[in-house]
Amino acid sequence: MMPVVKPRLGAALIFALGVLAGPALAQAPAPPAMTCLCLKQALDNASTDMVAKNSALAAARAELDQLDQQLSAARSSVNVNDPDAVARFRQLLEQRDVAAQRASGATLTDSQAATAAYNDAVNAYNNQCGGRPLPPPPPGPLTCPMMR
Repeated sequence: MMPVVKPRLGAALIFALGVLAGPALAQAPAPPAMTCLCLKQALDNASTDMVAKNSALAAARAELDQLDQQLSAARSSVNVNDPDAVARFRQLLEQRDVAAQRASGATLTDSQAATAAYNDAVNAYNNQCGGRPLPPPPPGPLTCPMMR
C-alpha cells in the first residue's frame, strides 16, 4: 500500500527543495553563449584600454624624440660664453629629462599592463569560445558578472 501524502506536506516539500536549490542555481555558471558574449565584451574593453595606453606611450615617445632632435640641433650651435643661451639649453635638457621619465615610467608600465590584460582576455576568449560563432546579443545592455 502506498503512503498518502497530504497536499500541504507535498507543497511544503517542494517549497523546501526550491529554497535549498535556489542558491545552487544562482551559482551555476552562465550558459556558454552568455559566457562568450561576456568574454567578447571584456576583450573589447581590454582592447580599447590597450589602444589608449599605447597611444599615450607613443605620444610620450614622440615628444621625447622631438626634444632629442632639438637638443642635437642646439648642442652644436649653443654659445657657451652666453649665459642666456646656456640657460635655454639647460631648460631644454630638463624638459627632455621629464619627457624621458614619462616615456619610461608610469606611461610605459601602464601600456605594458594594458597589453598583458588584453593578451589575457584574448586567451580567455579563445580558450572558451574560439571557433564558435557568437549568438546575437540580448536586447538592451549586456550584464556580465565580474570577469577576470
